[in-house]
Amino acid sequence: MSKKFATLNSLNAGKDSGDESEEDERKKGQNFFVGGSERSGQEVVGPPRRDPDEDMTNKLFEAARAHGAEPVASDSVGSSMNARGSVVHFHGGGYRLGDTVVPSAKVDGNAASAATDDEPPQQNVTLMMWQDGFSIDEGPLRRFDDPANRAFLENIMQGQIPLELVRMYPGQEIDLKIERKSQPYKAPKPKPFSGGGLRLGGLVPQVVDSNPPPAAAAAASSAVNESAVTEAQSAVELKDGEPVTQLQIRLQSGQRLVGKFNHSHTIADVRSFIVAARPELAYQPFQLMTNFPNKVIEDESQTLTAAGLINAVVSLKSV
Repeated sequence: MSKKFATLNSLNAGKDSGDESEEDERKKGQNFFVGGSERSGQEVVGPPRRDPDEDMTNKLFEAARAHGAEPVASDSVGSSMNARGSVVHFHGGGYRLGDTVVPSAKVDGNAASAATDDEPPQQNVTLMMWQDGFSIDEGPLRRFDDPANRAFLENIMQGQIPLELVRMYPGQEIDLKIERKSQPYKAPKPKPFSGGGLRLGGLVPQVVDSNPPPAAAAAASSAVNESAVTEAQSAVELKDGEPVTQLQIRLQSGQRLVGKFNHSHTIADVRSFIVAARPELAYQPFQLMTNFPNKVIEDESQTLTAAGLINAVVSLKSV
């Protein structure tokens, strides 16, 4: 791998996730003995060893700036903004991420400013870098050393919008801001219920006959890229020892996908599976709906158990 790009392996070099005694030892300064003779001397305690997580945050900021991210002033940061840059974001030129057919392409900032009213809506995303990991907007803490977060962080370090965010906000232009927090992760305060509700039955998804003619069923089945479905299923990463459920997904075209998930997987994981199996859906905004009753699933952070989708059927609805 070229030395121009940092990777999580290089950032994790020397990092050891041992027990609490090792953590305490890391925080202590190194001891030195100076002066004196063979039987006497003075012990000097040096400064504390550097925190590997802090090193990772620093290197991630440096890599982001090297690929076009710029320090920005923010009212939310206030006096915590320092010369090294507590907040950066990708501004001006960026990358339009491709897929298996169309490669990624560089997008010039001046060209973006000359776009018409037809350009996609912008989605602002804040990446919080804590002392013990990172979080997206008001989401949960995600550890630096978790293998599941490797691809996300390496995309950031290479100046690219992570594919995870592209799938989360399909068809939208993503403005990513990275903000450094000089403290361990602090969960956001829960928001009080505002009194809003769900409007049921307003929009009904396309209903597909459960017993289509054999010729139509064969045509729909052959249109599905089986290799993409296989790769999408392998990316789900089923956990050993946890219960597994099978979810049937009805697409707008009448085709069907079947995926296997742990009960602890979230609706967002199901969305990622769908987009990986059908890459063209990454740029076609859609919502997931339950069939009985017909209801849009608004909270995609909930687990399949919480959403009542164990061995269930869901449908896609275009937005």
